[in-house]
Amino acid sequence: MIKTASKAQDVRYQPLYTIREVAGYARVNPSTLRTWAVGRPSPSRNDERYPPVIKVADLRRQDMLSFINLIESHVLVALRQSHQVPLSNIRSAVDWLRRETGMAHPLAELDIHTDGMNLLINRVGELVSASERGQVVIREIVERFLRRIERDAHGIPIQFYPFTHEESSAETPKDVIIDPNIAFGRPVVQGTRVSTSIVFERYKGGESLTAIAHDYDLELRPVEEALRCEIERRAA
Repeated sequence: MIKTASKAQDVRYQPLYTIREVAGYARVNPSTLRTWAVGRPSPSRNDERYPPVIKVADLRRQDMLSFINLIESHVLVALRQSHQVPLSNIRSAVDWLRRETGMAHPLAELDIHTDGMNLLINRVGELVSASERGQVVIREIVERFLRRIERDAHGIPIQFYPFTHEESSAETPKDVIIDPNIAFGRPVVQGTRVSTSIVFERYKGGESLTAIAHDYDLELRPVEEALRCEIERRAA
């Protein structure tokens, strides 16, 4: 786990994206994401709020999220898709994980290749279902989402491959990547600095995807995936 002192200098923990941008990359409604990141008033008492599940990078700028927040949002989408896990249960599991691991962002910082991921699966599985099958289903869904994340030697996310197809359960090609050290953290075609926004603007301007691919010496599929990614983001 990265020490607190170094996080202030780590671009992954700095505010890079608007809530709407993260909503597009993580494929979640912006209003839902705002609830996860900011919380919302309790329906029973006006002076109470449901606390956020995601810890924003800067409390003074709650409308701005970090790359780590993007990963947390992506994992939250996975958990919400599995048996429609109630947010209150996820919040309880996240609070427990923070206490057990000392991590501020356990949904992002727990590495699937360590026992840390088992803590998450077991805890959420316990909250959702006492059956072994319930935990297996959750694991299958969460791992499908976590395969979209690349991590450094410390297990902290460094790159993210957003889903670019309408059905996120499909094994979407990893042709589009988000790296906070490339293009200010905006999505680009894998292995290049060609942003999805450039592909979108050129296509919108009347150029064919074949022509765009030729100009950048790319295969057609990555350019198609870049266009899908940008359309999805703008529709959020």
